[in-house]
Amino acid sequence: MPWSSTVDIGEFVVAAGAFLSSRPVEHAPLLTEADYLRRRPQPGADQSYGWWTDDTGRVAGAFLRAPRHLPILTPLPEAAVGELVEVLPFGAGVGCDVTMVDAVLAASERVGIPLVPRHRLVIHRLDVPPPTVPVPGAARVAGPQDHALLDDWFDRLMAANPGDPSDRAYVVDDPLADGRITLWEVDGEPVAVAGRTRVLSGMTRVGAVFAPSGDPRLETAVLAAATAGAAAVAGDVLVLAARDDRESVDRLAALGYRAVRERVVLSAG
Repeated sequence: MPWSSTVDIGEFVVAAGAFLSSRPVEHAPLLTEADYLRRRPQPGADQSYGWWTDDTGRVAGAFLRAPRHLPILTPLPEAAVGELVEVLPFGAGVGCDVTMVDAVLAASERVGIPLVPRHRLVIHRLDVPPPTVPVPGAARVAGPQDHALLDDWFDRLMAANPGDPSDRAYVVDDPLADGRITLWEVDGEPVAVAGRTRVLSGMTRVGAVFAPSGDPRLETAVLAAATAGAAAVAGDVLVLAARDDRESVDRLAALGYRAVRERVVLSAG
């Protein structure tokens, strides 16, 4: 069956939403992005979304290319990968499951688009309740009074990560509106932050962990607090981390996370 594609995020969610929700851990990157874009659409932006149906008419794969982002794929049947290059230009790169790397590289090579693996990201899932972290201070939920501070910290976080296309609304405005940002305070002063996505099919992703001082103890403290809060409302609590970032990987393991899935970013060679 051929791919179907659209620039309308609402149409995509109607067609592929149930498929994405059927495996929320495996599909977490697309599931969380689709939820955000559905609620905060950007109709004038360059974007595209697609779904692939098998011979029974069942959706068995999807892609999502959010504004200003590389396209990302769910795991796909081999037949779907071969047809993908006809509907999704990914000369700048694409993100896919580690199990699909060879198939995507072969498909892109056939159409004259040489890609190479650039980054490897691991999905970590909370396996056991996080321990108490012996760091001075306490956690609290961020409120409207923290908006200016969070805007400033977002700017500093983006400056430290040039090329990160994250939307301010995704990191600050959206989670702040309904209590999904955790602050760590010492002597009443915020010193670190972490946010999370909405709960979708029992899953939430914790991310945007940042301490302006760069103190890893504060980052660990706020991540532990955000993790505990997330575990109270979701059965699957996830964090994405670069596979080669040993400090982050070790921190996640110490907090009770276990690596469950690997994704690879392919870009032009």
